[in-house]
Amino acid sequence: METVVDNSGYPLTSGIGFHKEGRNLVLTLNKRSLVSNMQSDAGAFEGWALCLFANNPGIYEKILIQWNPIERFNKEGIITDAERGHYYRFLYRAYKFQDNYPTIVEIQPAVSSVFDVDEFKDWVLNYPNGESRESQKSNKNAEAHLERELLEIMQGAFDYCDHQLPAGLFFKDVSKKTARCSGGLGQIDLWSVRNRSLNIYELKNDVNLSVGIISELIFYTNVMNDFRMHRFNYPAEFVRKRKFYRHSKELYDSISKDEISHVNGILLANNLHPRITGRVIDLMNQNAAQITYSKQTVNDFISLLRR
Repeated sequence: METVVDNSGYPLTSGIGFHKEGRNLVLTLNKRSLVSNMQSDAGAFEGWALCLFANNPGIYEKILIQWNPIERFNKEGIITDAERGHYYRFLYRAYKFQDNYPTIVEIQPAVSSVFDVDEFKDWVLNYPNGESRESQKSNKNAEAHLERELLEIMQGAFDYCDHQLPAGLFFKDVSKKTARCSGGLGQIDLWSVRNRSLNIYELKNDVNLSVGIISELIFYTNVMNDFRMHRFNYPAEFVRKRKFYRHSKELYDSISKDEISHVNGILLANNLHPRITGRVIDLMNQNAAQITYSKQTVNDFISLLRR
C-alpha cells in the first residue's frame, strides 16, 4: 500500500481512506460513507475520486472504489430508515459511477454481485404535490432565497423552468414503505428545458464550498437521464392528478413524447472548492451516458439571462 499522490496542496477528507496501488487510485469507504448524505465529505466518493484523478495527470490509470456491503440492510434494526435511504442511493450511485466511466472506474465488489440491479427498472420518481415551501423562506442569506431570485430572472429565457424538482426514488409506487434513495428529501435546486435539452443546476451560495456538489450533480443528472430514457418514470397515478405543480406535467409530457434528447449538468456557484478545476469538468464530460457538465458563476448566469 502506497501513500496517495496528490499535488493539489489541499487537504483530503478524513471520512474516506485514500491510497495508491501501482497506477490505481484506491478509495476505501467505511460504513459512514455508505449511509451519509451524498454532499458530505464522507459520502461524496465520486467528487473526491474525480478531483484526485483529474488533478494529478499521469499518476493514475484507474479509480478503485472499495466498500463492504451492509448485510441484511433492509431488515429492521440493522440501520435506521434514514440510513437505509442513503444506502439504497449509494448502491444506485456506485452502479452509475462505473457505468458512466467504465474505462477508469471499478467498484469492488461490483454492486451487481450483492444487489439485484434489475430492481432499478421498477423504481419510480416522486413528484411535486404543492408549491415549494422553500419559496416561503425569508432568510436572504439562505440558498433558497438565491434560488427564488434566480428563478424569477430565468422566466421567459427557457421553454419552461422551475425549482425544487423532487428526485426521490421508490419501488413501484410512492409511499414511505417503498422509499429508495432517502425518500422524498432529494430535490433539484433549479432546472430548465430549452432546445430539447434538460438543464440541471446544482446551486451553492458563496459560503458553501464542498466537493460534494459534484456527487449531487452526478446523481441528479443520472436520475433525470434515466427518466429521459424511460428507465424511470412517474407512477401511474401521476397522470390522473387534477392539478400539477412546478411544471412537472410539462416535463412529463416532453419526456413521454421523446422531446428531450440531452441532459446538461451545471455547477452554479460563484465560489467552488479549489479542487474543482477545469480538468475535473473535462473528466466529468468523458462519461458514457453523454451527459454534458459545466460550471458557471451565479453572476455570469444572471448576466447571460439579462442580455
